[in-house]
Amino acid sequence: MKQQKHRNFTVRKGGYITKSQLGKRGTILSESKLLEFEVERKLGRTMGDVTVITIEDLNTVRLFRYNDIEKAEKELMLENFHDVSMRRKFCEIWNIEMEVHPETHFSHEELLRRGHWTSERIEQFLSCESFSLTFLGGRLTYPVYLKSDVRKVERSDDFKILWQTEKEQKAAARKAIREKEKITPTRLISERGWTKGLISELLGEPDVLVDNPHYKSAAPMRLYFMDRVKHIEQTSDVFKARRKDRRKFPIKNRNRQNYPNT
Repeated sequence: MKQQKHRNFTVRKGGYITKSQLGKRGTILSESKLLEFEVERKLGRTMGDVTVITIEDLNTVRLFRYNDIEKAEKELMLENFHDVSMRRKFCEIWNIEMEVHPETHFSHEELLRRGHWTSERIEQFLSCESFSLTFLGGRLTYPVYLKSDVRKVERSDDFKILWQTEKEQKAAARKAIREKEKITPTRLISERGWTKGLISELLGEPDVLVDNPHYKSAAPMRLYFMDRVKHIEQTSDVFKARRKDRRKFPIKNRNRQNYPNT
């Protein structure tokens, strides 16, 4: 079998494609699915009951039969016909130009991207029309909404009150977060007896991430709400048992130099 040239890769002799080439081409298949189609690599050498796998074994070129990949992608796409993001990626990989709904209409996804719409509001305020197109030998139908109807609803007092109230609620929530007392992990450790292990176990992910005020390029600062911290300190037996008394075990200052007594 001769080599076949595709958009940005070449199918090898025998109809194979490497993992690297597949990465450049793109695929909608998961890694676990790809393992099913991987041409078997014999990894490592078995000595007695032990199999030794080296770096060279792991770096062995991974090969897939290209026809298997094509077939599996089409089957997966047909199973997920209405998945917009998967359909978009599939069309990009296969260089397919899909039919699109008229410019006089919005799709459901386009409405959501406008910012003030939710699925519940779309159902409450709008009536839909159906748009059909041919895709992979079948008919794909999805709802579309007339732009003039959408804009008419957006100008109505009922809709404005709805999203403006939501906007005010979000602004109030952001203000409440800004005004809440917060603390950094460093201060938790140095001032309140926490350890890195306790922070990870009892507090978990930070409540807020903010830009570093000293270095713009530095990682965001991790902050925890003080009310949550105090509640855990008062109620957690784990914290009480493992809390560090910094008066007995002060944190060493790495920058402090020890000078001989004179």
